[in-house]
Amino acid sequence: MAQYFYKALKNNKEIVSGYIEAENSRDARDRIRDLGFLPTNIYEEAFEDKKLNTDVHNSRIKLSLSDKMSFTSELQTLLSSGISTLEALETISHYSPKPKISLIADDLGKSIKNGLTFSEAMKKYSDVFGQLYVSLCYTGETSGALPRVLNYLLTLLRKQETLKGKFIQMSIYPTILILMMLVMYLFMGGFVFPKLISGLNMDNLPLSVTLLTDSVSFIFQYWWFLLLIICVGLYVVNFVFGLKKLKDLFSDFVMKIPVLDDCVQYFSLVHYMSVMHIAYEAGVPIMTSLEMAAGVIENNVMKKRALYAVQLVRNGSSLSDAYNASELMPKILMPLISTGEKTGKLGQMFRDASLGIEKKLDMAIDALARTFEPALMIIIGLGVGYFVVAFVQMYSSSMSSLINIF
Repeated sequence: MAQYFYKALKNNKEIVSGYIEAENSRDARDRIRDLGFLPTNIYEEAFEDKKLNTDVHNSRIKLSLSDKMSFTSELQTLLSSGISTLEALETISHYSPKPKISLIADDLGKSIKNGLTFSEAMKKYSDVFGQLYVSLCYTGETSGALPRVLNYLLTLLRKQETLKGKFIQMSIYPTILILMMLVMYLFMGGFVFPKLISGLNMDNLPLSVTLLTDSVSFIFQYWWFLLLIICVGLYVVNFVFGLKKLKDLFSDFVMKIPVLDDCVQYFSLVHYMSVMHIAYEAGVPIMTSLEMAAGVIENNVMKKRALYAVQLVRNGSSLSDAYNASELMPKILMPLISTGEKTGKLGQMFRDASLGIEKKLDMAIDALARTFEPALMIIIGLGVGYFVVAFVQMYSSSMSSLINIF
């Protein structure tokens, strides 16, 4: 028999550790359960003093939203079936169809074999999964409810995917119209007008026609230079918006634009309330939950309001009073928050508030989309109008030339 070192939960609260002899890891897990413990980590004693040897460069690994959902779903399913964290990670490492997930699971498994807990091993992937993800994993592991917390995290990731899909869907129509305008511009300036000019043998061209044909000719001739300018411009914009002061100024500016401010506000609150619900249901203290939820907000104005609410609660204010004073929550949700606080059903209140804010976000996105449509129609109308004016001026110029000849 081999000797196994284990960490387990006693009465789902106290973490205990020790050694046990067993034929294999599965037999060791069964023996630990016979002792009345819930095993979390099991590995052979020989692994205890080994140093971690891995080629994983976690700073270079980038996981998409679907990859995070896949990893979370696989891990939650395996842990819910009762197997240990180490065995679950080894299973994912061997059978996951995605190489990056397999690599991360293998590295996490090696870290656990070297004596780290799952949440401790996850800390070096905080840039990959996010600090919130790692913090909730720690909460779930220490409270003995890691499978449930992973299920909450999976719900949060699905909400993020849904919101991302809504914004992509909203941007499809404007993108198609802009591309159509660009194609029309290149076609008219690069083919139609040059053919007409050649057929009419015109020398003195109207300014509108000259601007159109010369600009398209410049694009066709120096496309590589324009592409370079675009790349440099994107880099500069990315660098500028990476500066905190400018990012904060932009956040303040966005919150002053009608319709768009509602989208930003409700988008921030959807993530905020989801985190509050998940953290509170996982047993995280209310102050810690408020701080974690404030950390996921990116807009500067909304983050200041959330942090102000944290300060008010820390100074003794009730949650509803803090939200009301900080103006973080819409007024229509304040009775719901106050009722949930008074009845002690904060978990249900956070969930209901999250659903209400999601509906508000849907309405704000629809309003924004309806605002885009007339704006795009005006832009398209101006473009078509310019082509018409160019045609009329060129026709008038050609007629004048013919009259002068005769």
